Amino acid sequence: MIEHNLANSQSAKNFAGVGFTPYDEYVEKAQIPQVFGVAGKVVEILHRRVGQQPLGIEHIAQEMNLSKRTLQRRLQQQDISFATLRDKVRFHHAIACLLEKHMSIEGTSSFLDFSDRTSFTNAFKRWTNLSPSTFRKIYRDYV
Repeated sequence: MIEHNLANSQSAKNFAGVGFTPYDEYVEKAQIPQVFGVAGKVVEILHRRVGQQPLGIEHIAQEMNLSKRTLQRRLQQQDISFATLRDKVRFHHAIACLLEKHMSIEGTSSFLDFSDRTSFTNAFKRWTNLSPSTFRKIYRDYV
Protein backbone atom coordinates (compact mmCIF):
# COMPACT_ATOMS: atom_id res chain seq x y z
CA MET A 1 0.00 0.00 0.00
CA ILE A 2 2.81 2.41 0.85
CA GLU A 3 4.50 1.61 -2.46
CA HIS A 4 1.18 2.21 -4.23
CA ASN A 5 0.83 5.64 -2.56
CA LEU A 6 4.45 6.49 -3.39
CA ALA A 7 3.82 5.54 -7.00
CA ASN A 8 0.63 7.63 -7.03
CA SER A 9 2.50 10.51 -5.46
CA GLN A 10 5.30 10.28 -8.02
CA SER A 11 2.91 10.08 -10.97
CA ALA A 12 0.92 12.98 -9.56
CA LYS A 13 4.12 15.02 -9.23
CA ASN A 14 5.03 14.23 -12.81
CA PHE A 15 1.53 15.13 -13.98
CA ALA A 16 1.26 18.32 -11.94
CA GLY A 17 4.85 19.46 -12.37
CA VAL A 18 6.69 21.66 -9.91
CA GLY A 19 4.74 22.88 -6.90
CA PHE A 20 2.80 19.67 -6.32
CA THR A 21 0.52 19.89 -3.29
CA PRO A 22 -0.09 16.60 -1.46
CA TYR A 23 -3.72 15.46 -1.30
CA ASP A 24 -3.67 15.58 2.52
CA GLU A 25 -2.96 19.31 2.40
CA TYR A 26 -6.07 19.91 0.31
CA VAL A 27 -8.14 17.79 2.68
CA GLU A 28 -6.81 19.83 5.60
CA LYS A 29 -7.48 23.15 3.84
CA ALA A 30 -11.01 21.95 3.04
CA GLN A 31 -11.96 21.14 6.63
CA ILE A 32 -15.19 22.69 7.84
CA PRO A 33 -14.04 25.60 10.02
CA GLN A 34 -14.44 25.37 13.80
CA VAL A 35 -16.27 28.61 14.52
CA PHE A 36 -18.68 29.58 17.26
CA GLY A 37 -21.55 31.95 17.83
CA VAL A 38 -23.37 33.26 14.79
CA ALA A 39 -20.61 32.05 12.45
CA GLY A 40 -20.92 28.55 13.90
CA LYS A 41 -24.67 28.56 13.34
CA VAL A 42 -24.16 29.72 9.73
CA VAL A 43 -21.68 26.89 9.08
CA GLU A 44 -24.05 24.37 10.64
CA ILE A 45 -26.95 25.55 8.45
CA LEU A 46 -24.81 25.66 5.29
CA HIS A 47 -23.48 22.16 5.95
CA ARG A 48 -27.01 20.83 6.46
CA ARG A 49 -28.41 22.56 3.35
CA VAL A 50 -25.67 21.53 0.88
CA GLY A 51 -27.20 19.61 -2.00
CA GLN A 52 -30.72 20.16 -0.72
CA GLN A 53 -31.51 23.85 -0.42
CA PRO A 54 -30.11 27.16 -1.67
CA LEU A 55 -26.97 28.48 0.07
CA GLY A 56 -27.53 32.20 -0.50
CA ILE A 57 -27.15 34.59 2.44
CA GLU A 58 -30.80 35.63 2.20
CA HIS A 59 -31.90 32.01 2.70
CA ILE A 60 -29.54 31.44 5.63
CA ALA A 61 -30.56 34.73 7.27
CA GLN A 62 -34.24 33.82 6.88
CA GLU A 63 -33.65 30.42 8.49
CA MET A 64 -31.96 32.22 11.39
CA ASN A 65 -34.86 34.70 11.64
CA LEU A 66 -32.51 37.59 10.86
CA SER A 67 -32.38 40.14 8.10
CA LYS A 68 -29.57 39.74 5.61
CA ARG A 69 -27.95 42.94 6.86
CA THR A 70 -28.18 41.89 10.54
CA LEU A 71 -26.51 38.59 9.71
CA GLN A 72 -23.75 40.42 7.85
CA ARG A 73 -23.19 42.77 10.81
CA ARG A 74 -23.06 39.93 13.33
CA LEU A 75 -20.56 38.03 11.21
CA GLN A 76 -18.53 41.21 10.80
CA GLN A 77 -18.39 41.48 14.62
CA GLN A 78 -16.76 38.02 14.56
CA ASP A 79 -14.36 39.29 11.85
CA ILE A 80 -15.60 36.86 9.18
CA SER A 81 -17.80 37.15 6.11
CA PHE A 82 -20.65 34.98 4.91
CA ALA A 83 -18.85 34.44 1.60
CA THR A 84 -15.79 33.06 3.40
CA LEU A 85 -17.87 30.61 5.45
CA ARG A 86 -19.85 29.45 2.42
CA ASP A 87 -16.61 29.06 0.45
CA LYS A 88 -15.12 26.81 3.14
CA VAL A 89 -18.21 24.60 3.26
CA ARG A 90 -18.37 24.38 -0.53
CA PHE A 91 -14.66 23.50 -0.82
CA HIS A 92 -15.08 20.75 1.76
CA HIS A 93 -17.96 19.21 -0.15
CA ALA A 94 -16.41 19.77 -3.59
CA ILE A 95 -13.55 17.38 -2.90
CA ALA A 96 -15.97 14.69 -1.70
CA CYS A 97 -18.25 15.20 -4.71
CA LEU A 98 -15.43 14.96 -7.24
CA LEU A 99 -13.42 12.12 -5.73
CA GLU A 100 -15.63 10.07 -3.41
CA LYS A 101 -19.06 10.44 -4.97
CA HIS A 102 -17.70 10.55 -8.55
CA MET A 103 -20.09 13.36 -9.44
CA SER A 104 -19.73 15.24 -12.70
CA ILE A 105 -18.40 18.79 -12.60
CA GLU A 106 -21.81 20.04 -13.70
CA GLY A 107 -23.49 17.95 -10.99
CA THR A 108 -21.05 19.16 -8.35
CA SER A 109 -21.63 22.76 -9.40
CA SER A 110 -25.38 22.33 -9.02
CA PHE A 111 -25.06 20.35 -5.76
CA LEU A 112 -23.01 23.21 -4.25
CA ASP A 113 -25.53 25.83 -5.42
CA PHE A 114 -23.27 27.65 -7.86
CA SER A 115 -25.05 29.69 -10.51
CA ASP A 116 -23.24 27.76 -13.26
CA ARG A 117 -20.34 25.42 -14.00
CA THR A 118 -17.97 28.29 -14.81
CA SER A 119 -18.52 29.88 -11.40
CA PHE A 120 -17.75 26.56 -9.73
CA THR A 121 -14.64 26.02 -11.87
CA ASN A 122 -13.37 29.52 -11.05
CA ALA A 123 -13.94 28.98 -7.32
CA PHE A 124 -12.24 25.58 -7.45
CA LYS A 125 -9.23 27.12 -9.21
CA ARG A 126 -9.09 29.76 -6.48
CA TRP A 127 -9.10 27.05 -3.81
CA THR A 128 -6.60 24.67 -5.43
CA ASN A 129 -4.95 26.41 -8.41
CA LEU A 130 -6.28 23.48 -10.45
CA SER A 131 -9.40 22.94 -12.53
CA PRO A 132 -11.83 20.37 -11.10
CA SER A 133 -11.05 17.93 -13.93
CA THR A 134 -7.28 18.23 -13.42
CA PHE A 135 -7.73 17.83 -9.65
CA ARG A 136 -9.74 14.66 -10.22
CA LYS A 137 -7.14 13.23 -12.62
CA ILE A 138 -4.28 13.86 -10.18
CA TYR A 139 -5.96 12.74 -6.96
CA ARG A 140 -8.55 10.11 -7.98
CA ASP A 141 -6.37 7.26 -6.66
CA TYR A 142 -6.03 8.84 -3.20
CA VAL A 143 -9.57 8.07 -2.07
